[in-house]
Amino acid sequence: MRLFNLIRLALFQMGFGIMLGFLHDTLNRVMVKELGIASTIVFGLISLKELLAVFGVKVWAGSMSDRSHFLGYQRSPYILLGLVSCVVSFMYAPVAAYQVEVSGTDFATLFPAVLFDVGLWQLMVVFLLFGFGLQVATTAYYALIADYVGDRHIGKVTSSSWTLMVLTTIISARVVGSYLDVYTPERLVNVGIAGGLIALVLGLIAFVGVEERNAAGKKGKAEESLGFVQSIRLLSRSPKTMFFAFYIFLSIFALFSNEIVMEPFGADVFGMPVGVTTKLFRPTMGGMQLVFMLITGFLLNRIGNKNGALIGNLFCMVGFSIIIAAGFALDESMLRIGLVVTGIGLGASSVSNITMMMTMTAGRSGVYIGLWGTAQSLAMFLGHFGAGIIRDVVHAFSGSYMMAYSAIFGLEILAFGLASLLLPRISKEAFEEESRVKFSEVLANSGVD
Repeated sequence: MRLFNLIRLALFQMGFGIMLGFLHDTLNRVMVKELGIASTIVFGLISLKELLAVFGVKVWAGSMSDRSHFLGYQRSPYILLGLVSCVVSFMYAPVAAYQVEVSGTDFATLFPAVLFDVGLWQLMVVFLLFGFGLQVATTAYYALIADYVGDRHIGKVTSSSWTLMVLTTIISARVVGSYLDVYTPERLVNVGIAGGLIALVLGLIAFVGVEERNAAGKKGKAEESLGFVQSIRLLSRSPKTMFFAFYIFLSIFALFSNEIVMEPFGADVFGMPVGVTTKLFRPTMGGMQLVFMLITGFLLNRIGNKNGALIGNLFCMVGFSIIIAAGFALDESMLRIGLVVTGIGLGASSVSNITMMMTMTAGRSGVYIGLWGTAQSLAMFLGHFGAGIIRDVVHAFSGSYMMAYSAIFGLEILAFGLASLLLPRISKEAFEEESRVKFSEVLANSGVD
């Protein structure tokens, strides 16, 4: 693949960085703090985008992009479908959020009210549509990278892509934070419209024209592919596939459970306003994550994916411990140190794990990236939704927001530790050998799905 197209592919994540950063940080914090919606509901809504993957959207998208063609293209139609779905729903999300009427954390009256809140159901549809687009677009995008980039360069492309995404979230957080120093609902809606349009343009520039038309035909007969039911059978009958899926689940849970927690943490514990939290957490922690994603990505050929993940996990465990101590001491200087250390760990661990995931495909990128992505999304769904439940429940019993956030961060520390213990048992060679056998068995023993 030409260098120009490799650079273009790396740009794709920038648009999603704008959208996810806004949803996870700014809109999330506004719904919890300014609108007073229970974090169980808010975090649950945000996590809906991952729930769709649990019900097979990633596996479906990966399998379909392996088996089907539209105007001679395999991956590009699914990337476009997902991108447009994301942008449309993202632009409407701030408007829908202000139509939600339920508020407070009185569980006795909260859940009956939820059933009759039309605005809340509308917002649920918005997040589901965004989730559908996210799962379809990213699955086809990762498969496109796996199709065209060799193992030698895949770490560089992955790290560059994720580095640009994190860089975009940092820059957009600074811009949005400054714009929302004077906060109004109208300004929040304006951010959503502008961010969606920018994301659409970046996405189109990144992938249109990268995939070769009729590429499968030029390469000869394509390998047989699996349907959704067959993909699930492959997962259930392959111990090493199941083991790696569990490892991905544990690692992603550890890495991403905090991403919609940090700004509410700053508001609840330190009393920071919208503009301050937007300009502090993402730029500080994300800035170090950005640097070490790039550094780690270019060192992976030397240190290996597993060593990169282990180093990142250790930094994350130390960093979250510092953040917990800073919260109890109400020490903002210590908080900044904790954010920096955590950012280093998140950068090293995330790019190592994502690269590992993209190389564990045994030549069948659509199917396996769909499976790994499903494990990833299940972890993010449970991490996000679980964090909201923990925050509300622990606060209800203890009366302390710090105790609630300590429980969330402590759970992440535990997950990082467990993932580190599993790393030595992962073997790409053993996985590929098992895959060849089990894939043939599933094809031989299954009918048409």
